[in-house]
Amino acid sequence: MQEIKLNDTDKKILNLVQDLDMCTPHLTKLARKSKIPLSTIKSKLEKFQKLGVIKGYGAILNGDKIGKGFVAYKFGGKKFKREDDLDIYGKKLASIPEVQEVRFLVGEWDYITKMRVKDEKEYTKIAPKIAIMLDGCKGVISPKCFKDTHKILVD
Repeated sequence: MQEIKLNDTDKKILNLVQDLDMCTPHLTKLARKSKIPLSTIKSKLEKFQKLGVIKGYGAILNGDKIGKGFVAYKFGGKKFKREDDLDIYGKKLASIPEVQEVRFLVGEWDYITKMRVKDEKEYTKIAPKIAIMLDGCKGVISPKCFKDTHKILVD
């Protein structure tokens, strides 16, 4: 897949549309497709946002197209000394801009992080930032993706 050259304006727009409050659903299209009144759609969506069911709206970018197609995962352990260490280290890992996802695990490892970067060179700059926070770390690189979605099936 060919990478697209982005200028500063392109980058600014793409960063903004990924923010949770910069994109909104097309209420009229939702109403037409679902055959539910527009007022009902609007009030339900507002309710879901207030309840935290809908966390926000944002654009989903294609990492391959914008030069961020290199995906890697780091598994790490941590010896917790205090009760709140779990959250402290999770938030520290999440503060690394290239890290897309941080999860606490039950099993051999305590954390898994997912990062998306340009290439191996950038990976070798970011990986130590993760490793230094943990007591032992292993990584895997994902050379091919078959499904990557933010959708959650609601049934």
